[in-house]
Amino acid sequence: MNGVGATIRVGCLLVLAFCLPPPAFAQHAFVQGGYGVDFRRFSGQETDAVFDANAATVTFGGAGFLTTAVSAGLEVELGATSEVQQSVTLPLAGRPDIITTMYSSRRRSISAMAGFHGDAAPPVRVGVYGGLSFLAFRRITSSDAPPVVLTDPQPPTVFTDRAVVPVVQVDVAIRLTRYLAAVGTVRARGLELTSELRGFSVQPGAVLRVTF
Repeated sequence: MNGVGATIRVGCLLVLAFCLPPPAFAQHAFVQGGYGVDFRRFSGQETDAVFDANAATVTFGGAGFLTTAVSAGLEVELGATSEVQQSVTLPLAGRPDIITTMYSSRRRSISAMAGFHGDAAPPVRVGVYGGLSFLAFRRITSSDAPPVVLTDPQPPTVFTDRAVVPVVQVDVAIRLTRYLAAVGTVRARGLELTSELRGFSVQPGAVLRVTF
């Protein structure tokens, strides 16, 4: 009877082992990289709208888990250059001539964020983050106006605005394997670059995350 009882106990343990979900492994940190689109809008002067953009952005970064639910990390964003043209027709030497002004802009940033993550066991994990974004916003303005309009044609004007602004993010991570997840993200930040150039940025994106 003792042998039969032991066999039954072993059988019950095997059934439980196969039926129960596998335990979540300890997560210490993650690295990730991906692609997003920076929907950037400015308010104020009408001329500020030339720096509005839907700019492609490459992101990469990582974070460490301070607890099973709290992380802290850095994220780098490298935005592509966006360009806007505006043309006006002016009478030059008795005939109309088209003057074109080119406005280009580019945003680069490093964000330091703390995150709160849901339970690691389910295949879908939600995270919310908050922090500060240290950004550099480069603006270039150039014109093809001929010398008759500008006595000495001016070189392009270049401004680089630097600012520290708050940033928030929500993401949803879908586990693909034990260590790999596909993550959808939405990030938002204010853009107070100068006393006149103010706006906001909303950036949806997709990244691959490796957790270890």
